[in-house]
This record gives sequence, C-alpha cells and structure tokens, in this order.
Amino acid sequence: MYILDLLRTNYVTGETGFCREGLLNAAAFVVALLAALILHEIAHGLVALWNGDRTAKQYGRLSLNPIKHFDIVGLLMMLLVGFGWAKPVPINPNNFKNRKTGAITVSIAGVITNLLLAFLFSMGVVLFGKIPVEQDTALYYFVYFCLILCILAMQLNINFALFNILPLYPLDGYRLLSCFVNERNGFMTFMRKYSLYILLGFIILDYIPIVGNYSPLNLYIGWVGGRIGSGFQSFWRLIFNG
Repeated sequence: MYILDLLRTNYVTGETGFCREGLLNAAAFVVALLAALILHEIAHGLVALWNGDRTAKQYGRLSLNPIKHFDIVGLLMMLLVGFGWAKPVPINPNNFKNRKTGAITVSIAGVITNLLLAFLFSMGVVLFGKIPVEQDTALYYFVYFCLILCILAMQLNINFALFNILPLYPLDGYRLLSCFVNERNGFMTFMRKYSLYILLGFIILDYIPIVGNYSPLNLYIGWVGGRIGSGFQSFWRLIFNG
C-alpha cells in the first residue's frame, strides 16, 4: 500500500521501518494531495465561470474545502497506489459563451494547473535539496518535510495530470477528445461503457509480481512522469546554478 510505504521509508538514508521521517512523509503526502486535487477541480470551475457557466460556483465547488471535492473511490486509489481522482466539477456547456472553446479550455484547465504546480514545486525540490543540515536536529526535520513535500507534490501533480489526460470516461482526456470527435462513434461508446474495467485491469496488473513493473499504466506514469519531473528540475538547476 502506497501510504504504508511512505510511513516506513526514510528518503534521506534509504532505511525502512516506522520512523519520524515516515510521519513527515505521510503529512507531506496529505498536503500535496490536497493541493493537487483541490486546485485541479477549482481550475475546472474557474475556467467554466470565465466561459459563462456559473454551475460550479452555485454548487460551492470553487471552495478550498476538501470535503466538497473528494470522491471516496478516487481517494482510496490515491492511498493504495498513489494516483486517483476527485469528484468531477458540475459543468453546463449550454451556458458557455462559445460552446467549443469553453469545452476545450475547461477540459484542459485541471491538467495544465497540475503541470504548473509540479513545475513550481520542482523548484522547491532543487532549492531544499541544496540545504546542508545535521541529522536529527529541528532544522533537519523542517528541511526534510519541505523537501519531501515538494518531491511528493511534484510527483503527484505530474501523475494526476498524466492520469487525467487518458481518454477514459469520465476523465479530462475523454472530455477533451469529445470536443473533436462524435461521442456516438465506436471508440467513444466503448470508452463510456468499459473505462472502469480498463482501469481496474491496469490496477490488477500493477499488483502482479514482476508483471506489475511493466504494466502499461506503470510504464506510462513512471517513464513519462519521470522525464517531465527531471526536465522541470533541470530547468531550475540551470537557473540557480547560473
């Protein structure tokens, strides 16, 4: 379970077992998760509002209150495997000033927000990683928490963006694709019917020994996400190293 791995790992020494660093990992994960999920959904609602649709605002979905955004299944997925989803923001495309422009911009708003957050947190990864501290001091635990928070926030936001851009119903990728193709065609109909089963298949593959390391979702999130994260950090290293 992902959350247990966090509780049992010291990411500085590489040691495993329940420790103070594990508690800091879990706390950092909660903060990073809240930022990724809540700001993703608020982005959808705000862009919908800018396009003329007040539905999200009327339902209170522009709030920073996490209870208004959490989907129980998506939350469990985050705790189990490190990626998941929030409760979709209610949108009424009929209220958009321009229906197609509104649908496209609302669909990509959450993913772009997550990537921007990942980019910003990657700066913290570089900066906090440069601070020399003596282990088991108050400063050490503060810097450790900040560093892990930035690492997890970067990873979660990248993972969340990559996951949500998949053309699985009702994720953002499906919504974006529906802006350009007929939702009644065979592929879109198939996705509406079987996306949940496809996702469950990916998850089951992740838990099969050896095979899990090469599952499509693991390779996609791990490889693409890793390249994006490395690219973001390389940018900030160029900036701060002059």
